[in-house]
Amino acid sequence: MGPGGCLLTAVLLLGQAAPPEASRYCGRLEYWNLDNKCCSSCLQRFGPPPCPDYEFVENCGLNDSGDLLTYPYKECSPGQCNPDGAELCSPCNSRVTAPIPAGSLGRTLRRCSEALLVVLVLLVTLTVILLILWRHGCRPKGNAVTLPYPAFVCRGPDTHSSQGALEASEIGNSWKVSLLPLLCRELPSLESQPLSRLLDELEVLEELIVLLDPEPGPGGGMACGTTRHLAARYGLPAAWSTFAYSLRPSRSPLQALIEMVVAREPSASLGQFGAYLAQIGRADALQVLSKLA
Repeated sequence: MGPGGCLLTAVLLLGQAAPPEASRYCGRLEYWNLDNKCCSSCLQRFGPPPCPDYEFVENCGLNDSGDLLTYPYKECSPGQCNPDGAELCSPCNSRVTAPIPAGSLGRTLRRCSEALLVVLVLLVTLTVILLILWRHGCRPKGNAVTLPYPAFVCRGPDTHSSQGALEASEIGNSWKVSLLPLLCRELPSLESQPLSRLLDELEVLEELIVLLDPEPGPGGGMACGTTRHLAARYGLPAAWSTFAYSLRPSRSPLQALIEMVVAREPSASLGQFGAYLAQIGRADALQVLSKLA
């Protein structure tokens, strides 16, 4: 075979290779988890698409090295819709969720065997705690409600008069009214901006610190949507949050979190930060962040 034939063969082989963005191990709606060495769900990490008619990009924009190559979501293709926040778009005249491409099924066989064990341990632990509380008469008090996504929809300390704060009593679709228009308007413009910019915008950073750092004092209710919850969204352990809060008031936990994320993941964006604020129910903080849009 002459040089021309060798060159043609090489071009054909390259054309058949998977694009560098695609995961070699995981399916369409998964990404390679470097910590657990297995495939994890995009939905579990990023939450459902924040805007109507958006869907996950392949592997939610992550490669097998953990680099965020692109925004986790993209607009639906022409003729496709997603009004309910599903993982993938489907034909606009059909309510059937778009199937996962058959080519990706072969890559979903590799799963976390440890994940089932962790879930079982958590369930057993939670059951034991609930039994202990029940026996000691510490039953949940009345008017407890199960809140829809985002996971935490409540008021932060001293934010009862804030225009952006969500009342826990306004359940159902009320969070969509407050959050979705803001998300769809601001997230695309914040997507391309680095998270490190927040460290330079001192006025905005100070407002976010006032909203997100405080926690309830002794006898207070459970803190919802604080810096602790943001740290958990970025994958930092609870021990790190405890240490960061021990440095108060000389150092802000939120500023320490942003510096840690930027140092560990320079590609982190304000768009991702805004999505996490929405997931923990902090519309007031998201409104402050929108000043950078």
